[in-house]
Amino acid sequence: MSRREEIRGLYKFIKDIRAAGSPDDELKRINKELANIRQKFGEKKGLNGYQKKKYVCKLIFMFLLGHEIEFGYMEAINLMSSLQYSEKQIGYLFASVMLNEHHELMRMVIQAIKTDLSSRHELHVCLALHCISNIGGKDTAAEVSTIVQRLLVADESPNTVKKKAALSMLRLYREAPDQVSIREYSPRVIQLLTSPDNGVVTSVASLITSLAVDMPEQYAPCVPLVATKLHRIVFAGGEASDYIYYRVPAPWLTVKLLRLLQLFPYPADDAEAARVNSTLDRLLSRIKESPGVDAAGRPVRPRINYYNVLHACMFEAINLIAHYDNSAPLQIKACGILGDFLIHKEVNMRFLALESLTVMGLTEFSHDAVKRYQGEVIKAIKRERDPTVQRRAVDVLYTLCDSESVESIVNELLTFLDRADYSIREELVLKVAVLAERFVTTYSWYVDVMLRLIKLAGDHVSSEVWYRVIQVVVGQESVQDYAAKTCYEALLDPSAHEAMVNVGSYVLGEYGHLIANDPNSTPQKQLEILQMHYPMVSAQTRASMLSTYVKLANLFPEIKMTILEVLKADSFTRNSDTELQQRANEYIALLRVQNTDVLPAVLEEMPAFTEEQTRLLGNLEAKKSAAVTDGDVGTFAARKRQAGKKIELSAVDGVAHQKAQAAAPTIVTNDAFFDKFTLVNDGLLYENPVLQIGVKSEFKMNLGRLTVFYGNRSNSPMTDVSVKVINAQPEACKIDAHSIDTKIDPSVQLKQQISAECISCFSEPPVLEVRLKYQDRPVEMHLKLPVLLNKFLMPLSAPMTDTVFFQKWNQLGGPPREVKQTIKATKTRVATDLLEQTMIKFGLPAMPGIDKKPQNVVSAAILHTSTAQIGCLLRAEPNPEAQMYRFTLRTSSDAVSAVLSNLLVGNF
Repeated sequence: MSRREEIRGLYKFIKDIRAAGSPDDELKRINKELANIRQKFGEKKGLNGYQKKKYVCKLIFMFLLGHEIEFGYMEAINLMSSLQYSEKQIGYLFASVMLNEHHELMRMVIQAIKTDLSSRHELHVCLALHCISNIGGKDTAAEVSTIVQRLLVADESPNTVKKKAALSMLRLYREAPDQVSIREYSPRVIQLLTSPDNGVVTSVASLITSLAVDMPEQYAPCVPLVATKLHRIVFAGGEASDYIYYRVPAPWLTVKLLRLLQLFPYPADDAEAARVNSTLDRLLSRIKESPGVDAAGRPVRPRINYYNVLHACMFEAINLIAHYDNSAPLQIKACGILGDFLIHKEVNMRFLALESLTVMGLTEFSHDAVKRYQGEVIKAIKRERDPTVQRRAVDVLYTLCDSESVESIVNELLTFLDRADYSIREELVLKVAVLAERFVTTYSWYVDVMLRLIKLAGDHVSSEVWYRVIQVVVGQESVQDYAAKTCYEALLDPSAHEAMVNVGSYVLGEYGHLIANDPNSTPQKQLEILQMHYPMVSAQTRASMLSTYVKLANLFPEIKMTILEVLKADSFTRNSDTELQQRANEYIALLRVQNTDVLPAVLEEMPAFTEEQTRLLGNLEAKKSAAVTDGDVGTFAARKRQAGKKIELSAVDGVAHQKAQAAAPTIVTNDAFFDKFTLVNDGLLYENPVLQIGVKSEFKMNLGRLTVFYGNRSNSPMTDVSVKVINAQPEACKIDAHSIDTKIDPSVQLKQQISAECISCFSEPPVLEVRLKYQDRPVEMHLKLPVLLNKFLMPLSAPMTDTVFFQKWNQLGGPPREVKQTIKATKTRVATDLLEQTMIKFGLPAMPGIDKKPQNVVSAAILHTSTAQIGCLLRAEPNPEAQMYRFTLRTSSDAVSAVLSNLLVGNF
């Protein structure tokens, strides 16, 4: 009897579910079946084993579909005690899928496992070990770990049992290491590496890798055995056919053994060391070897799988070479291979090559070899579009940086920062800050770099970074006048970032007198510049600026009365913020003191910070991810970066930076996140370490629907959440937003539906005003919604000929319906293919064969509004030699032409 005939009811039920026409039909069928199974289980007349097995299988299937299962657990556990293998198998499957180590019925499951582990039936033992590997926990370890250990090392245990016993021990050790005492068995566990069965060796290698992290000396004797096994696999190749994958012998075992060797030092025995070196050299060399010939003598055309396993073994071999760091020939050879992969057509290979180059750059013998590829790495930063690959390229440059190359590398990183993905900007800022200080050439250069850094990525510059700028300036007298002049010039920009205002106001308060003789930076002008920025910054920065005011009054008696009048204003002395109010009144009292010695004594110039206060460099480098756990040993590359110079963005404590801010809410915008939405419908509206707001949208004709997601990434709830839409042009664009909950719990995501209707031409996107409280601190955000005029562009329903196109083109005529813009390309290279891709994303798909000049691109679309349908024609003329574009847009509405043209050229 076939398997299908054996459980016909199950197959019919699955067939019915797959044939359901809608979710409602599926749910009706599920509920009907649940009611039937519940009735069958409740009948006094007992079910036979076949029926129990069938109904339990249906429950498992429904659970896997995502439906809640509230009964049938006892019937399934009873199947685990059956003598029939097929019934026992279903019982264990149910336990492995639907239970966990904390379930109230686990005691019964553990008892069944203990019984089957002592069985003489090999298949029953394997089922029990499977279950342990899936749901084994602390209680399971306490009850069965000793039995599993005996099964693992017993000579009479079949290889199938040994493999599963090793993986079961791995699970138990990871879940409850204190309950597993395997030290006395370690010599016999190590000896299993000599097993002729590669399956046993693979499983045992995984177990020993986890154990050796905690007990390296206990498992050091495994190194000779691992080296011998590796050498035999790589050179002899006489593995069983089951372990040869695309002509490569045992690639997964090779990777595991290489990773295991990374936990131990270089072999002291010369013979072992020679064996390891020859193995590593062979793994590097066979990358460029021919895969051989077939039975007919013809060269084999390998599939991608062949190269995948070769590359996996090679990269792990390179990790081991870097770990040993004692063989210059091997390390230089590895760097040469990795350098070739930097131009590989597969992005994954380029990513892995950059990751391995980062590791090799940290080693003694290969640093110079890696440095030869610095130019290629810089090209990768400019060329790559994947942020993860960009991050790895930045890691390589960070590793290679020294006193000779710091200026060029920092300049490249700052240039890249302006277009870097937002997910890596904060990490990039930290790296630039560390490099600029570690390899500082002149302190004027350091000041220039840090101020440029703040200007380019102010939103991503944490307070400890600009604190450090101030500390360096205070401690270096030679740069104080230059810093004052440079900060003053930076503050002349009305849009200077708040971090720049913080640095500038402090430096001017301390060293403004050094530039006061310059007619362009008189005391009065310094005060006016600071007052210009005061209304635009947060309460915390305002408090710092008040201190700068009183310092200026001390430095320049001629503006003392002016500053006193400023502080006496009601906006200061009666400010709702108690900190600002208190400072203002105290400073007024200080300025009114008759004793002329008091003010200079109180406001004496800041001394240089002590060494204990200048630990930023160490603090930045200490910002790493949590230490690697027993259960997640990771690759050597990951651990090398963990222990080296790399700074992990995930560990930057954004919450700590925010706690110091005053209670008054700071208005946050999403300008930095918004530009991309002219071409995409989905993405992040705003993101910081504790809050993530994303949007998914779709538009059809004159209607649009948006779903906004609010995700709390912190460990604290967000309360008093309110959201409303600010629409500057309600007569042209109608927006309706549904309400959301007033609280976002930790690790919870809320959804909000928003509908949009285009009534007529509009130029300003609606703004989402989000207010909430986080850790009793009010937050207010004004986020632009991606509701733009081009979203309501729809392609033509039928293709257009060149005759019809130019006839309509001429009908629309010139200005004001025509808008022509010639621009210099700054965001992308000038190319017809890129132009066409951008136009498709914008909503104006290209129509080939229309324009007589093949490099030109023309397009036509209809703008749908509630009041009219507006035809839009575009002609784009790229000039690759001059790196310029000329766009000519004609529509039947002069307002639409202007708005769409400005939106379009902003993407080039």
